Amino acid sequence: MSAVTRMPWTPKRIACVEQPRLPRQSWGGYVIEDVERQLARVAALMRAGRPVPSITTASLRKARFSAGYAPVPVETLLAHVAEWQRELDEAEALAEQPKAPAVATISHKMNWTRRQQIWVREMFFAQRIGKRAYAVDEVDDFLDLVLVAMAKGKSLPDIETAMFYPPRMGRGGYDALAVDHFLDQLIRLRPSL
Repeated sequence: MSAVTRMPWTPKRIACVEQPRLPRQSWGGYVIEDVERQLARVAALMRAGRPVPSITTASLRKARFSAGYAPVPVETLLAHVAEWQRELDEAEALAEQPKAPAVATISHKMNWTRRQQIWVREMFFAQRIGKRAYAVDEVDDFLDLVLVAMAKGKSLPDIETAMFYPPRMGRGGYDALAVDHFLDQLIRLRPSL
């Protein structure tokens, strides 16, 4: 019998699930208890170092005449969890592949220019309040991943699947249109030869 593999869930990702920033709406949305029960199950699996199975919103009831969690942030959080699990699965698959002899390995480092790195590091986004904004810390964390990849000469993180939550109710965030425009430019950026 094989032992259960412990997944390296980071404390930050566990905290995102245990203490989600999910706005409520006065009526409609997902039933609060359903969402919290589902997230508690996911958090328990993460804390135990277990893989999280694919989760859909099909099991979440809609609150017709009472307050509920806004659907888009709930769906975005579940999409984040699925993406994190996919990343862990890929890392585990790579770790299990046999290592090639040292002589056969050739490093293909990408050459991101200093100018490109400064462009990303010094990008400024206007502030906005409401659903047309992204949480500042999430965008900043993603840009940090981009800068680390550039510094190490690696491929950029998957920009097309990058998703960000709106900021907490009443708080400002980065203008979503400005961030999306920046990501459109970033996806076309190529390392120098």
